[in-house]
Amino acid sequence: MLLRSNESERERDQDVYRSTKAIFFLGTPHRGGNYADWGETARRIVSAAGFDTAHQNIRDLAVDAPMLEDNRERFFKLYSRKKFEIYTFQEGRGMMGTSIAGANKKV
Repeated sequence: MLLRSNESERERDQDVYRSTKAIFFLGTPHRGGNYADWGETARRIVSAAGFDTAHQNIRDLAVDAPMLEDNRERFFKLYSRKKFEIYTFQEGRGMMGTSIAGANKKV
């Protein structure tokens, strides 16, 4: 939403970005997750049972997903320009490799 509001031509949409002071991420796998393969297996089983499924959501959560990398780069550009507060919450494990708002510390 924040990326879209910044890139929008509509003044009303841009207000979202301009008024953002802080962002809270709740258990979001910013770099993808190791469970995408399990999710794809479950999706295939459910699909074989006759349910309509979409694979792109699971594919986009894989560790090496190009969409996640693109979003990370675009988000960092926004953060570099505005420097809003960022808070992350993950149960029991910190997010190693970043020092933004103390995100590499355990909760």
